[in-house]
Amino acid sequence: MPRSFRISGTFATLCITTVIAAAEAPPIALDDFVVTPSRFGISSQPVVAGATLTAADLTALPQLGEDLYRTIARLPGLAADDFTAKFWVRGAPNAQVLARFDGVDLIEPFHLKDIDGALSIVDLPSIARVDLVTGGFTAEFGDRLTAVLTMESTGGATLQPRTSLGLSLTGIRASNQGTFAQSRGRWLAAARRGYPDLALKVQGRDDELDPRYYDVTAKVEYDLTPEHTLALHVLHAGDTLTFKKSGDPDLNSDYASNYLWARWQGRFGENLSGEAVLAYRRLDWYHRGLGQFDNRFALDLSDDRDLSAVSLRQDWSLLLGTKALLRAGLDAQAGKANYRYDLERDESVVANGAQTTVRRSLHAKIAPTSDDLGTYAALRLQPVSPLVLEPGLRFDDRSRTGDRDISPRFNAALSLGSTTLRAAWGIYRQSQGLHELAIADGDTRFRRAEQAEHRILGLEHALPAGLAFRLEAYQRRMTRLRPRWENLDNSYNLFPEVQTDRVRLDPSRGDARGIEILLRQRVGLRFNWSASYALAGAEETVAGRDLPRARDQRHTIYLDASYSPSPAWRFSAAWNYHTGWPTTPFTYRWVTLNNNRRVIVRSTGEPYSTELPAYHRLDLRITRLWKLRHSQITAYLDLFNAYDRVNSYGIIRDLTVQGTSIIVTPRPREMLPILPSAGVTWDF
Repeated sequence: MPRSFRISGTFATLCITTVIAAAEAPPIALDDFVVTPSRFGISSQPVVAGATLTAADLTALPQLGEDLYRTIARLPGLAADDFTAKFWVRGAPNAQVLARFDGVDLIEPFHLKDIDGALSIVDLPSIARVDLVTGGFTAEFGDRLTAVLTMESTGGATLQPRTSLGLSLTGIRASNQGTFAQSRGRWLAAARRGYPDLALKVQGRDDELDPRYYDVTAKVEYDLTPEHTLALHVLHAGDTLTFKKSGDPDLNSDYASNYLWARWQGRFGENLSGEAVLAYRRLDWYHRGLGQFDNRFALDLSDDRDLSAVSLRQDWSLLLGTKALLRAGLDAQAGKANYRYDLERDESVVANGAQTTVRRSLHAKIAPTSDDLGTYAALRLQPVSPLVLEPGLRFDDRSRTGDRDISPRFNAALSLGSTTLRAAWGIYRQSQGLHELAIADGDTRFRRAEQAEHRILGLEHALPAGLAFRLEAYQRRMTRLRPRWENLDNSYNLFPEVQTDRVRLDPSRGDARGIEILLRQRVGLRFNWSASYALAGAEETVAGRDLPRARDQRHTIYLDASYSPSPAWRFSAAWNYHTGWPTTPFTYRWVTLNNNRRVIVRSTGEPYSTELPAYHRLDLRITRLWKLRHSQITAYLDLFNAYDRVNSYGIIRDLTVQGTSIIVTPRPREMLPILPSAGVTWDF
């Protein structure tokens, strides 16, 4: 079956039939109505309109490392592996997802970047609300091609004083929140320290790998008046990694992320509201490799980068009577990056009948700057009671590339009783970030913004007995794509830029399309479950050939359930399945040199032209709650990959020479095996 496919008229027929059958709904509050399809809401309050999960669901479901990104990765349209918290969205990498935390846009919000970001820097228990829009987002969000993830920490007038202490096999955390000035002011502070280094010592592997990470989040908010709130925020995250192994160079890395921002939110009367965020962001990357491969080929690598940026974002919303809502705003940023890259590398080369060792050198030092401006306006209209329309227009100016782009967007929602139909169309663009130059591959020039066109139809329907049904069809067509470098054999190598499987891909266009189905049910507080299925395809045209993306999943199934026989106990299970990811074949052959000595040479096949075996995994969690007089204790036991499935993210090829034949024996590059975890939290 070909990877690309056409969405049939069945979906549109179902939408039309539902419109005819549904009864007219009561008037809609424009400022609260969800006009965007592909939206998943997670809130601490289950009554919030559009919420797919509650915060209690997040803590109840099985999870690895108590990480927000890993927990939501089981939503429809998302793809992730066992190692990284960077989920893909509808065939697009996480770099195309805008992450906004308490109003500030996060840049690479992940710990342990050398292994592709094993955990996010966001403290899960401190989060009160999450919104993930996997396509068709409205005009206030710019500079991203694919999706928007917004996260809000605990706060506001409902905040209650509390201290929380947590201990698990992977880390320790503490948080404190409270009020002052007769509850007009509130604070929240949280800190985490992960110790995978201690877990590795228990396993006897600390002689090779020593990772460490920590993060600190704090905010103080104060109600200037009942209608205006000012908040000051700080977020700091740091991690280090040391790797020492015989036959490989040593690695030492150090990363730091620093955010400081002020946020105002307020209302002027009943009709005008606004938000302003003034932020300073500073990120540092340091990656150092020194030693030899196979005790023969020297490597001396130093990658030292930093990024500083000051930004201002202002959003306004004006209610024009009961039938129209005008939203407008701007965001401006001034930034500077510094790149200091030095590489000296010995490589073995077979050419012209000779095998030689050549020295590869690359030295670069640049300091690009940029002034960016974005503005938007959108008008939400209600021409008739059940119908809401929102046309919008966005303009973005990026000085480093000379991009001056206009992006029209259109959203519509039709609410008919228990059924809501939503549609979205729009043009989306993403510029190359100041920190995103592929300096390690010799790329020192910024390229123009990439472009995507979104087309989405969605249907939500409330069924009897607490059942909710959701169906969506989408297409994302991409143009003006930038060249990029990928490792086709092992995407988790600690020194990716010096590997022989690294290639440059220069796509001319891309296409992602699919159908997603979600069914969920809540039976009071005791039992809930959800099931989803996605049929999808994501591909790019490279040199006239259509190639699948690295995380293309043709079929994906997620199932999860949670049961609480009493307020003290909760049992949860989550199972997921997807067809195998694309991988690249390699062939091996003898080459006879001029001196009649023979050597084995590897050749790369067509990128992503074969598939890995299907992936599936079952996770389990048991949660126990003890309510004390003035506090409560929560303990959990997790079992990741409960039936110890051997899942793979690639193929290791062992070579054996028998006479003149080369015998290739493949075995999987294994993901995580069965992995127990436990933790306890004391709230008082």
